[in-house]
Formats: sequence, structure tokens, C-alpha cells
Amino acid sequence: MSSISIDGMRGLRDVSKGQGRSRVLLVPMLFFVGILFCSCTAQKEKAGAAPEAGVGTGAVFEDVFDISYAKGFMIREHSGVRTIKVRAGLQGRQDTLRYLLLPRGAAEPEGFDGYMVIRTPVRSVAVFSTTHIGYIDLLGCSDRIAGVARPEIVNTRSVRRKIEAGLICEIGMPFSPNLEVILDLDPDLVIATVLPPSRKAEYNALVDAGIPVLVVSEWLESSPIGRAEWLKMYGAFLGKNDEALEKFRGIERSYLDLAALTDNVSSRPSVITGLPFKDAWFVPGGDSYVARLLRDAGAEYHWSDQAKTGSMKMDIESVYPVALQAEIWLSPGTVLTRDELLAKDERFSDFPSVRAGRVYNNNRQINPAGGNAYWEHGVVQPDRILKDLIMILHPDIAIREGFGSDSLTFFRRID
Repeated sequence: MSSISIDGMRGLRDVSKGQGRSRVLLVPMLFFVGILFCSCTAQKEKAGAAPEAGVGTGAVFEDVFDISYAKGFMIREHSGVRTIKVRAGLQGRQDTLRYLLLPRGAAEPEGFDGYMVIRTPVRSVAVFSTTHIGYIDLLGCSDRIAGVARPEIVNTRSVRRKIEAGLICEIGMPFSPNLEVILDLDPDLVIATVLPPSRKAEYNALVDAGIPVLVVSEWLESSPIGRAEWLKMYGAFLGKNDEALEKFRGIERSYLDLAALTDNVSSRPSVITGLPFKDAWFVPGGDSYVARLLRDAGAEYHWSDQAKTGSMKMDIESVYPVALQAEIWLSPGTVLTRDELLAKDERFSDFPSVRAGRVYNNNRQINPAGGNAYWEHGVVQPDRILKDLIMILHPDIAIREGFGSDSLTFFRRID
């Protein structure tokens, strides 16, 4: 961090406090945003660190929520002061972002240098992912959404109505946020997806103008329930703690009950997922949340023993023999029809899944702009995804359990 940039940022901070967040500040702010957003809030910290001691106050902060599945965040509290830590590990880094939740009007306590203050309950929020909308909507707070990245792909009806009424602003893309719009909007909080440090620089302007930016990394979780558990963090800053706990317990109970249905199945259908693109076929690693969903749904997955949490890049020649044995093909890109699928590669007609009509895509709820409700609502409600998969993989179980006549929620068969 250069001294020129520090001085410049401090100067802007003083001006913004005295005169509000003016458009006039935008040009100098952009000039000085050469500091990574994380630089003032992130510290190196090992995952699974001990309870937070002191933070300069001598107090010991304890976990206020039992975070049972998620690895990427924690919420702690002492004497009414609540903190959130987000592990934004990306590209091998172990950065931890620190936030201090303070009731509106409360004085900022000593000993929290390096913490970004979020005033609670958050009354207006701008989000860069439709996944964030799913969490907020599940807590009944979609009316607090004031800005979204791509309005055309939003599926949530209440948010769509506000968009159509011109009550929600378009705030740019995660890699290129529209700072002028966001500064004018002046939300209580901006929620951004964790990005490589080199792409976070522009967010410094928002932080320096007094708009906290909460980085969310739920997509790095390897557990479907762990992803859903981030709902507790949304509940903390939205003032919906009880609702978040109740909703999460319901999702957890539903997911575990569904997963138990396939514990002792005698046959596990083999599956292949994804679609090749430019000679590469990305398949889920064995420790990924997709592999976990498939395992809990009673599927046999070829790469389940590969200890990788994300996707694995493979060539088509490596995946093709596996696809020739797979009974079911799931989530083949964005295709809507069998003809569209075969137009991409005529060799797909060799796959038994295609010949048997057992190709299912997760785009049952898709709007005209391509916005997919699977990502908007399925991430926070993985039990609904799991139920779909059990209905596809084990229709006998679905009938036995009485949900065989239900329609799929997110998946559809490709005819």
C-alpha cells in the first residue's frame, strides 16, 4: 500500500463524512482505488482458529450460533458486540475478512481495528448474485433489496415486481461494479461474491465512502447443507436470527431425512454430469457439493474418489468411456431439447442415457433472459434439489414415500 494512496483515501473519507456521498467524489475515488479491498480488513488466519480473544479489549468472544456444516464463516458475540468472520480462501489464500455488527446509533467500541462496521438491522442491500437474493427472500426480506447486478435474470417474483416498477437499480457486474450508481443508491450493505484479490480494487471506493461490502463465499463450501447454513449469517445482519435458525433447521431436517432414504438402496444408477466445451469437460471433484448431492441421492459417480472440492477439467476422450456406461445424464449445460443436445455432438447419441431418454437438466425454472431459479433458490434449499434427484434416480422410493406424483422443482427431462 503506497503512502500516496493512503493519503488520498483518507482525504476522501474526510470529505465524504462532511458532505455525503457525492458524485463529485467518483473521479478521485476511482483514481485511488489501487488498494485491494481486502487490504484493510483481511488478515492471515488458519482455518478453525480458536475463539477470538480480546480484539484489544480483553474480552473473549464465543460462538453465538452452532455452525455445524459451513466452513467459511463464524459469528461470535460478547456483551452485545457481535462479529462475523468470513474466510475468503481463494487461489490458495487463507484471508479472513472481519465485520462488526452494531445496532444503528450505537457507539463504535474500542479494540476493533481492521473490522468493517455493518449497522443492523440492514435496511437496504445491493447484491451481485441472484444466489444472495435466495437467502434474503427466504427470510422474508426481499423488500430490502435495492440493487442487483443483472435484473433481467432475477426470478424471485417480489423482486421482479420492484425491478419492473423501477424501484431496484442495476449496479453493474462483480468485476466492474457501477460505483456511481451504488454511491447514489447508498445502501446499508453491498454483498459481493469472493473474487481474486486483483478484481476487488474498485470496491475500496465503496468502503471508503462508508458503504460496507460483505464478501460471501458460500459457493466454496463442499457440503450442500453447509451452503444453506450461510442463511444464519444473513439472519444476523438482517435482524432475523430466529427466523434464520428456524428455516435452517427445517432445511437440515428435510435434507437428512431425504438422504436417509437412499442409505441402503440395492442399486445406485450411474450418472454423468455437465457438457463438454471446446474439447474440455468439467466434472465435479469427489469432495464437491455436487458429488455429495449425488451420493446422498443414491447415485454411483465415477470420480467420487477424487479428493477435489471444485470441478476437474478433463478432455472429452477421458469422459466419453464413462458416459458410454452412465445410465443418467444430469445438467448438460443450458440445452433445452434432445435435438439441441445432439446438434452439439452427434456422438452423444451413443450414450445409453440419451437413447433411453434419461437426460435431465436443472433448468425447469428459467426465465426468458436465462435466469435459472436453481441457483437463486436451490443453493439455500438443497433439500429441494435432493428430492428432485431421488425422484429421477429412484422413482420407486419417490412413489413409496408419497412424493412420486409431485413434479420436479428444478430439473426437467430433455425430450
